[in-house]
Amino acid sequence: MKPTLASPVSDGGVRAVLNECRLRNVRLVYSRFGVPIDFEFPPANYFVQMLPVRGTGALFSQHSTLPLFAGGSATISPDSGFRVHYGADYEMLVLKIDKQALTDKLVAMTGAVVDEPLQVEPIFDGTRPEAKVLQQYLPVLVDTLSAAVAPLPPWWEMQTEQLLMTMFLHAHRHNYSHLMQDDAVEAALWQIRRVEEYIEAYWDRPVTLEQLADIVGVNAFSLFRSFRKFRGYSPLEYAAQVRAKHGAGW
Repeated sequence: MKPTLASPVSDGGVRAVLNECRLRNVRLVYSRFGVPIDFEFPPANYFVQMLPVRGTGALFSQHSTLPLFAGGSATISPDSGFRVHYGADYEMLVLKIDKQALTDKLVAMTGAVVDEPLQVEPIFDGTRPEAKVLQQYLPVLVDTLSAAVAPLPPWWEMQTEQLLMTMFLHAHRHNYSHLMQDDAVEAALWQIRRVEEYIEAYWDRPVTLEQLADIVGVNAFSLFRSFRKFRGYSPLEYAAQVRAKHGAGW
């Protein structure tokens, strides 16, 4: 997705800062430009979530105009072009997730047949508990990446992607949200303990949420939700804690 400059720039030029971390299916971008500026973004194969850090701006899509401000957020589904205006003081994080990878994650978590394209509501309700989890995790991820020395361990990249996609599906309202409601069957405490034991025994191996769910015979959504309820963190967050205790650093 290559944006096109859609507004003239002052004679002073652009004082831009752009940092991007690219994983296999996920990208995390930080940017600021130092001057008022507009861009046109063509349709792409990514879900795009804009998370303003400072300043103000606006997003113009086919159906709506959304303000951009610190503490707020806006999300664009794939195959939808859009235009943005950034104020001179605007800074933001942008989370991009590949359309097919996120759809595959939804299928793996719920067992659903996805016969219509996954579409996310453009307005992100940051007051929802699930949304707060994603908002709190992203700054931690940025700090981790800032302190990292390349190359990143392959298992860390894979599990970070898995965690981000899981959080994204929980944090946003979308046309398959009904499959992720609170009436899903919970994992039992013995199943949670069994997963913890497996993670502790094989802490140095990459693992997905779906693999852990298969071990104890529940679906991935139930396992994720039950871990959150009874432990206060997800299975993959627990795996990160165990690795840290072993000095893996990631």
